[in-house]
Amino acid sequence: MFYLRDFVLIASLVSALSASAVQAHEHEHQHHDKNETSEAVEPTKLSEESIYNLGSELLDSNGKKVSIVSLKGQPVVISMAYTSCAYACPLIISQMQQLEKEVEAQGLKARFVIVSFDPKVDTPSVMKKYAEKRKLSSRWNLYTSSSDKTPREIANLLGIKYKKMEGNDYDHSFIITVLDKDGVIRGQQIGADKEPKELIKFLKN
Repeated sequence: MFYLRDFVLIASLVSALSASAVQAHEHEHQHHDKNETSEAVEPTKLSEESIYNLGSELLDSNGKKVSIVSLKGQPVVISMAYTSCAYACPLIISQMQQLEKEVEAQGLKARFVIVSFDPKVDTPSVMKKYAEKRKLSSRWNLYTSSSDKTPREIANLLGIKYKKMEGNDYDHSFIITVLDKDGVIRGQQIGADKEPKELIKFLKN
């Protein structure tokens, strides 16, 4: 005969087992979430050779402060110039545009960056107008800074030398550099007499 006390006993056992199963599931779920969270927030370490370790702060063409490490994520073709330059700097940009066409033709990814070493003249608005004048695509970022300190730091890492001359002109190196997605130098074109398309091989690795 089935008594009420038997029903109560069975109900209590089922309830206890269900509660235990729920607690176990919640514990496992919390543990899983914890692991996912720790993996998501764990920062990616930069190579010691990355120029992004510099952490320099730049100004984009809208006047917004950005860190150089914001370039991280895809290959970068980078050089330095100043907007009032009459010969070498326009040639640097033209050669970078030639490389950009090759990048597009081969379906590769890359960003193109110019950092000004004349921050007093090359304000964000000046850089923006210069980009429009040269019809630079959305692949390009033109940066200036609030002082000469940041350009000097970046120039040193890229091997670029520049010196201010009379009449607000600069004597400077002609160097175009390819960085990998983590900011490590993969190759350079040194001199205007080289073929910029040769840099394409450094964008494939």
